[in-house]
Amino acid sequence: MERTMRMVRFDRVGDPGEVLACVDAPVPDPAPGQVRVRITARPVNPSDLLFVRGRYGRRPALPSPVGFEAVGVVETAGEGGGPPPGTRVAVDAFGTWQDQVVTEPGGLTVVPDDISDETACQLMINPATALLLLRLARLRPGQWLALNAAASAVGRGVISLAAREGVRCLALVRDRRHTALLESLGAVVIDDSPAAVPESAERLPGSGAAVALDAVGGAATTRLARCLSDGGRLICYGMLAEDPAVVPVEDLVFRSVQVSGFWLPEHLRKLTAAQRAELGDEVIAAVRSGAVATDVAARFPLSDVRDAVQQAARPGRTGKVLLVS
Repeated sequence: MERTMRMVRFDRVGDPGEVLACVDAPVPDPAPGQVRVRITARPVNPSDLLFVRGRYGRRPALPSPVGFEAVGVVETAGEGGGPPPGTRVAVDAFGTWQDQVVTEPGGLTVVPDDISDETACQLMINPATALLLLRLARLRPGQWLALNAAASAVGRGVISLAAREGVRCLALVRDRRHTALLESLGAVVIDDSPAAVPESAERLPGSGAAVALDAVGGAATTRLARCLSDGGRLICYGMLAEDPAVVPVEDLVFRSVQVSGFWLPEHLRKLTAAQRAELGDEVIAAVRSGAVATDVAARFPLSDVRDAVQQAARPGRTGKVLLVS
């Protein structure tokens, strides 16, 4: 008799709250060199929702599973597979919004006993993004870094890690309820509004920030670019607004503002196995030290996936929505 499991999938791209469904599917068997992991928790990330909407860098082949990270326990391994059965692992793989997933050992990180499942399921994307963005920024102590969506998990991680390196952060926020938290991390907080941004940016020492990190797009990119000094660099790594990033031509021509993009899978692809392992160690150290937050706002069973994604889309959260088994 064929064993089945629960799987979240979608048959057409669109609003995740409408197109996602939890269905029964066969339990996958690992091929030689692969492992099967029983998943216990998965976060709902912006990249997951973009993927379901058909706006992500990887296009879905319909019907498609969902999810790019999780935590779980190794159940079985094919010949020459990775960690032995019973090992708890953070999972970097496609299709984690299901009970069990088959993946390559290179996408697994053994989780130390002192890190909970709720934290471990968030290790593979946001902490690595914060660390790699700061590497890409290449800022010196005393320089300014501007960022929007500053209360997000990546934003708070960037601010905390930057403060340890003596880098000052200008945090643009839409919700001033986050001000006290961000200031406690060392940021200078301003309203992300057309009126507040230019006036606040003009008061920055050195005529502005050396680097700006854009997680939003649309008109928010325009405001963020106003915070840059001449020759400053704008790095776009998210598209929460799902609108084109708008940088005025005068900023590009007369102020020599430089614009580039950052996509985590592409940067990870360029790392060697040793560099990936080193990054994993840095992520665990950052989480243990509290520099990267892994707060949880809500937990939903896998079968309540539509409620979970609707909760994840609501503004004002500072913690992740999790799908748990």
